[in-house]
Amino acid sequence: MLKKTTLLILIFILSSCSSQENDKNYYYQIGKEKKVQIFKFVDKNNLKNIEYWKVTSNPQTNKILTESFTSDLRLYNLFEEEFKTDGTEIIRYADFEVNENGQNIKIEGIIVDDDVYKWSDNNKYSYSVKYTNPKYGNELFTKKRTKNKFENININGIVYSTLKFKDEYEIKSLEKNQKYEFYQYTYYANGIGMVKYLRYHPDGTIIELELTETLTETEFDKLKEKASR
Repeated sequence: MLKKTTLLILIFILSSCSSQENDKNYYYQIGKEKKVQIFKFVDKNNLKNIEYWKVTSNPQTNKILTESFTSDLRLYNLFEEEFKTDGTEIIRYADFEVNENGQNIKIEGIIVDDDVYKWSDNNKYSYSVKYTNPKYGNELFTKKRTKNKFENININGIVYSTLKFKDEYEIKSLEKNQKYEFYQYTYYANGIGMVKYLRYHPDGTIIELELTETLTETEFDKLKEKASR
């Protein structure tokens, strides 16, 4: 009986480890050397809606920094996370908004909850950030995530093996009794990271952002230089 119990425990442990590694493979990877990748995303429902995500992975610090840019190459968000044994945790967050003088102003966030991506967790988890918006005052941004399923999806003729999540967002005013909520389905491809999200806003707007190409840092710098002229 003891041998059977021990065997069952061993099978459970091995199965859990396998599941954890499998889910981890669908997220952004940290290699042996520092690496910079730029992902270009285009909204299928509005081809003018383009985003560039500059993802820098650093094995020395075990961290990944994601800088998000608008179609005109303006930095609008900064998101840094650290890899842990069971997933990644947010350690730095900032938004950027253009003020009346045309300057890109940085809005620093204070981390409240920190779970971004769990290697193996079927329960809902979240991260949240407090910040002071110049227009709307003190706000709390929360993102809740639940693992959905594995799914093969076709993007521009390329079939990706993905892990799909449901993400629920809430932006809550800490000074007024107001909040804004929306949700999306996010797809992470094996060995790549995020390749698509399908976002639903309460007014009926749907954003279907898909990966169209990956640029080198040199190519991206040339685009930024051209946009600044």
